[in-house]
Order: sequence, then C-alpha cells, then structure tokens
Amino acid sequence: MKRQPLAKTIAATCAGLGALLAINPAFAQGYYVDEQSALRLGDAFSGGAASASDASAAYYSPAAMLLVRDELAINVAAISVRSELKGSAETGDGSVPVSGDDAEADNLDFLPTLYFVRNLSEGFSAGAFINAPYATGTDFGDDSIARYQTTESEITGIDAGLSLAFRVHEKVSIGGSIIAQYMNAKTAVAINTAALCLGELDAATCGSLGIDPANLGSTTYDGTFVMEGHNTAFGFNLGALVEFTPHSRLGLNYRTRIAHELTGSATVEFPAAAETFTNLAGLESTKADGRVQFVTPETANISYFHQLGNLSLQADASWTKWSRFDKLQVESRNSTVAALASAPQVYDWNESQRFALGANYQLNPQLTLRGGFALDMTPIDKDKTKIDFAFDDYKAISLGMSYVLTEAMTLDVGYQHTMTQKRDIDQNDLATAGARLHGEVTTEVNSFAAGLRWAL
Repeated sequence: MKRQPLAKTIAATCAGLGALLAINPAFAQGYYVDEQSALRLGDAFSGGAASASDASAAYYSPAAMLLVRDELAINVAAISVRSELKGSAETGDGSVPVSGDDAEADNLDFLPTLYFVRNLSEGFSAGAFINAPYATGTDFGDDSIARYQTTESEITGIDAGLSLAFRVHEKVSIGGSIIAQYMNAKTAVAINTAALCLGELDAATCGSLGIDPANLGSTTYDGTFVMEGHNTAFGFNLGALVEFTPHSRLGLNYRTRIAHELTGSATVEFPAAAETFTNLAGLESTKADGRVQFVTPETANISYFHQLGNLSLQADASWTKWSRFDKLQVESRNSTVAALASAPQVYDWNESQRFALGANYQLNPQLTLRGGFALDMTPIDKDKTKIDFAFDDYKAISLGMSYVLTEAMTLDVGYQHTMTQKRDIDQNDLATAGARLHGEVTTEVNSFAAGLRWAL
C-alpha cells in the first residue's frame, strides 16, 4: 500500500468539509436576519427606505432621518427556529444506513439593537446604529444522521455604523452610512473515517488497520472537523427620499457588498481506534490556521409610504445579490487541513427579490396598531438544496403595536409568524462526505421583539 494515493483519495472524499460557513436557515432568505427593529417587525418591514418611523432609519434608510425626531431606540428580538428532517441517510455504496438520531434542531436566539438619530441643524441629521443582521446558529448534534453534512454551525455578523442625511431640495433628501461589519463563524462536521477506508481498501485490509467494516454507518470511528474564523471589514449605505407631498413619499436605498477574509483555526480530531489507518493516510489530529473568502451581498430596495388620516400604507420591494454566495474555499498551510478542505463547497445561489405590504393605524393618541405581509423568494434551486439551507419561499405575517408611555417614551412590540416551509432534499455527498441525505426538511420560524424609544 502506498501512502500518497490513499491520502489523495481521502482528500477528495473529505472535500465537503471545506466549508467554513455551513450557515443554517436564517430568518429571512439567505443568512440575513430581518429582526432588527421591534416597530418594523410589526409591519413586516414594509416601510423600507420610506418609513421614517423611528431611529432605525439610521440603518434602514439614512436619507429619511430628517423626518425622525431626536431619538434613542433599543430593541431585543427573540427568534425561535425549528428545523427537522423526515428522511434517512446512507453511506458506503449508498446501501448502508447511517445510524443516529433524527436530524432536528430547536434554537432560540436573542438579538439586541441600538439606534440613535439627532437633527443637528435645518436639513442636516446624523445617526448611529449597532445591530446583528447576520446572526444564527443550529446544532444538529454529533449523533444525528446528518452529522457527515453538518453537526453544528454558528454565524454572528455585527454592524456598527454612522449615518448622515442632507436635504438637497425642499422635496429631496439624500443620506448614507459607513458600516463596520464584524463577522465570526463556526462550523463542525463529522468525518466518516470508516467510509474513507472502505472506499479505498478492501474490508479485510481495513479490519487489519483497526476499522471494522461492521461499524460502517455508526459513530465508532467518526472524526471531527471544526473551524472558526473572524474578520472586520467595511461597507456603506446610500439612499434618497422624495417627498411628493407631506403625506406621500418614495425611498431608495442601496447597501454595498462587504468582502471578508475570515481567519481563524481548524481543529481535526480522530479517535484512537482509527489512528493506524489515519497515520497511514497521512492525516493526524491537529489544530492549525485556516482562512476563507466570504462576502455579504449588496442589496437595493425601493419603498413607498402614504398617509390617509390615522391610517398609513407602506410597500417595499428589494433585491439581493445572493449569487455572491457561490462557493467557499478554505485555505491552510497545514497539510491535514489542506487535504480535508482541498475542494470548495459549492452553493451557487441566485439573485432574489423580497416584497412586503403593511399598514399602521393610530387608534388613539397613545396606541398605534400595525400589520404586514412579506414574501421573500428563495435564491436556492431545488437541485442545490442542502440540509443547511433547506428553505423555500419565505412567507410571513406580522402584527405589532406602539404605545406612548410618557411624552418622551414609547413602547414598541412586534410579532412575526413564518408559514411552515417544506423542502425536499437529496444531498448526495457519497463522493465527498461519504454519505447521502434525503427526505423532507420542515422549518418553522416565530419572532418576537420589544423595544423602547426615548425622545431626546
């Protein structure tokens, strides 16, 4: 037996481990999290760039800050996500069942946000924000049938920004933001060591190396591959607001892509029972450097707002260049990590569109009620569905309210229910991760947010 060919085979078989960001279903499409404002959650974020409803305009629509009072707003959102696969997994030649628990995950994430707007002079406003528009995670566990595709993943993307708005005409304002974006991501996956051996060597030889073929599909010889990386990069927002009348306006906003080189560590561990085989293959338990290029996509939206007495109506259409998320390639100077991540993880997403309609009704001077509906088109083709991204078109219904507690303080509450998403999956990774996963993935999302606004 020659060591180098076996190592090459294992490198090819483990190519699916090369994704640093195995990001699981988020709360809008892709991995963006909508829940950045309690007020806007209540109307399905239908106001977009034209709302000017509160200090969150500093993030969503800087040009609209001129219509916002001097204000500080804090919010906390709680997002419940449940994902479950009803299906099975196979390994080897595709006929050996993968044993393990059902692939299901329940997550409850809390996201705080902070917004500030100050009118500095006539026709000139400034604002600031801190929020987490990319923040999610899922833990399927080390023993699930999906462990060779993913066991755990987390992503945290925190934006901090400064915004300015100028009135350039009595009916036209422009604005922009400078954004500092911190990204941290972690992924973990099981290595199907038994399948690696049996894919290259006969059963008797694997047995002599300590890999019992009878344990194929079990966790007995599973290794682990964990990567975590982080980076800070910069981008910006640009927007405009056109006020046709005091009660009717149109907003435009564009947010740039932000390119990251996430750097961190990769940890590879193999069980003692598999050491003879992994040593022969040129692989070892190790912790080493790793990096990957990652881009959060640009997005553009157009919004309309119209006031009819106590009733206001809002509409928003947005576009996101999710084709930025095409593939992820991990690089490392360590030979084991480089072998396990020798090929990129391919996603090949498409651009997508989101549409939202909403309404606000001021029932009395203290209480405003709101509601909305949103449709977010999936950027993922059916044949590219993965357990990490097994979502269909995102349909959500929102309800909310604002209550004036004092002259200076207002309470905002919002709730959003996402229609149950079901997506068929046939993730055939026999040639990469040594396993095939198929069935139907069901995802349920419910979001609640509360916030306080102080007039300054």
